[in-house]
Amino acid sequence: MPLLSVASCSLHAVVVSETRTPRTRHPIRLRTLLLWCAAALLLLAIAYAWMGFRVGAALGHLQSARDDAERAVAAASAGDRDSLADGARALSDELTAAQEASDDPTWAVAMLAPVIGRDLDAVRTLAQALGPAAATSEPLVGALRSGTVDVAGATKSLGALAERVARAHDALAEVDTAPLLSPVADAVERTRTLLNEAQPTLSAAAALAPLGDVVGGAGPTRILVMLQNNAELRTGGGITGAYLQITAADGTYSLDAQSSSGDFTPRMTPIVDTPAALTTLYGDVVGRFAQNASMPADFATTARLASAWWQERGGAAPDLVVSVDPVILVAALRITGPIALADGSMLTADDAITRLLVEPYYTLDADGQTALMQDAAARVFAHLTATPPDPFAWAAALAEPVMAGRISAWSADPTTEAALSSGPLGGPGARLEAAGPDGYGLWLNDGTGGKMGGFLDLAVAIETSQCRADGRADVLVRLTMTSTAPQDAGSVLPGDVTGRGMYGTGIGDIGTSVAIAAPAGTFLSSVTKEGSPARVAQAVEDGRPTTLLRVNLSPGEVNVVDFRFVTAQPEHAMPVLVHTPMLSEPRIAETTTLACG
Repeated sequence: MPLLSVASCSLHAVVVSETRTPRTRHPIRLRTLLLWCAAALLLLAIAYAWMGFRVGAALGHLQSARDDAERAVAAASAGDRDSLADGARALSDELTAAQEASDDPTWAVAMLAPVIGRDLDAVRTLAQALGPAAATSEPLVGALRSGTVDVAGATKSLGALAERVARAHDALAEVDTAPLLSPVADAVERTRTLLNEAQPTLSAAAALAPLGDVVGGAGPTRILVMLQNNAELRTGGGITGAYLQITAADGTYSLDAQSSSGDFTPRMTPIVDTPAALTTLYGDVVGRFAQNASMPADFATTARLASAWWQERGGAAPDLVVSVDPVILVAALRITGPIALADGSMLTADDAITRLLVEPYYTLDADGQTALMQDAAARVFAHLTATPPDPFAWAAALAEPVMAGRISAWSADPTTEAALSSGPLGGPGARLEAAGPDGYGLWLNDGTGGKMGGFLDLAVAIETSQCRADGRADVLVRLTMTSTAPQDAGSVLPGDVTGRGMYGTGIGDIGTSVAIAAPAGTFLSSVTKEGSPARVAQAVEDGRPTTLLRVNLSPGEVNVVDFRFVTAQPEHAMPVLVHTPMLSEPRIAETTTLACG
């Protein structure tokens, strides 16, 4: 408005000077006009001065907040609780002040100004995106100050903070820093970097929050833990090699019972009814063997199977079922440090996978393997519960495993289960649902009957094109599968590793059932293996058309498998792949869009 007033004064003065003669004929009116123009200019000057002050204040608070955030991140990495509390408090204060400065009503008008308008917009975006995080951090700061951390309260606060940070990250992703002044562009870029570093830990905290509410409650809560072995793949990670029952009550934990998979007698009929789609894809083995509990993509079905197996052996019905794979154990060891085992040796984060999932199959019989795993699990559990690590340490240690689907959970409480099933702890199907309408699931299930999973190398490439007359897109999911097993695997590897050829796979070979779960309504166009049409099984699992192909690899053999799909809707496809957690992570290339013609 001041700019418009000045323009109006100038125009009016010109008109008066050209139409009023003689000049002294209306001295009072002209004097009044000049006073109004002078007032408008003064208001404009005041507005610009005020705006400059507010922008300078906001930018100054944001720069201070950035420095405080970097200090807090460094303190968290070093485990310095006091410095972390100081940094968090200062960060909260600076962000609140920056948001208040940018709330000035003159800011929106100033953003329309030429030259500096974009910079003002960027500064306000920073302040408005980060400011709300200050309030959500207050409970965490208080917990750090007091030195006591309530598991349920802290994880819930971290979860709320994670949501705020995710929103800020999305808001800043829209800011184009190229035309901005250097100080503003630098503030945006450095803030983006900090958010990228903080997001994994905060996202893990948000995912773990429902578990914190359960195990941190009054209890008692009966927890059934399933230990997965990724050396023998299943959809959710690996076979269930062992079961543990833990009771949590009033902040204390007890390990009540353990059983290995060999303690469960296979059945002639499924232990509980399973969806028909699972039988079509995998046969009736899903419910007949305790090791196969994690074959379903739906973790609620997995939990139902695990609970039934456990109760058949006389265990109590669990309130919470948690599935973890060896990488979670590695994360725990990074928190606890090395653990002394019964034989006097030290188990470390660096050698845990080899010591527990590789070496035992070469050096121990089945009973020895079970004893080693149970001893390791019991000792790590005892160490963790003797001096429980705080949620900050757990969130940082579990950030990557949680996002990779290496821990899944189900609760008998409907409210808690609703929270779990909508996040990364909800199991393979929940992670696939969270991937959005273009999510594709890659589920791997071992058919060897041994521990050959460590020799399976997998690379994935996805291509899309939109050249059809009906506007629908073609999607190609290409798997390059390689056996890295030694050429003489059949003779040099133990039977527990090769599977002894008992399940239709040659001794030393790797047999894998590869399933692709496509978005609802997607059509399967073709499946080829090494360029030739392949026979597949098809079913609709959890509303998704799922196609399964059996792949057999001899030592050193490479198979290229192509799954081709046609999307349900005439729109551009942006596939997102969710896959079974493996011992060796698959190499997934960026999606390629092919031109027509």
